[in-house]
Amino acid sequence: MAQPEKIIAYRIVQVAVEDFKMQPQQLNEKDELGINTSFSFQVNFDLKCIKCLSSFVFTKGENKLIELTLSCVFSIEPSTFESLYDDSRTHLIVEAYFCRYMATIAVGAARGAIAAKTQGSAFEAVVLPPINLMETIKSNSVFTVGQ
Repeated sequence: MAQPEKIIAYRIVQVAVEDFKMQPQQLNEKDELGINTSFSFQVNFDLKCIKCLSSFVFTKGENKLIELTLSCVFSIEPSTFESLYDDSRTHLIVEAYFCRYMATIAVGAARGAIAAKTQGSAFEAVVLPPINLMETIKSNSVFTVGQ
């Protein structure tokens, strides 16, 4: 039987576009675009925060058309943060379900950022498609204390 998911008390403290690049190019409605996504996580032990760093790259053939790197910072309630440590307190373990949850928020923010940044350009019809985060993020993120 699966263990119930731990309730993680948090608040979003920052959403930021870290980098955005758009290559001038004409698009046809029939053009097939590829999308590459990646997610990584960082922990600030002192501030009890977790950062979800997400990257989205739209491609046409070998050409990168749109590149977006976005970060979302989540402040974790102190007692909840403490509960994420392993028994030896040498590692902080953020379970995959919460990593997916943070990534879901990042994907929504990325959709808005792409819409705002491409408005009035050849890319304004480009929409970030649904992303299967169950397939993308399958394992816990483990952080070593002191690193």
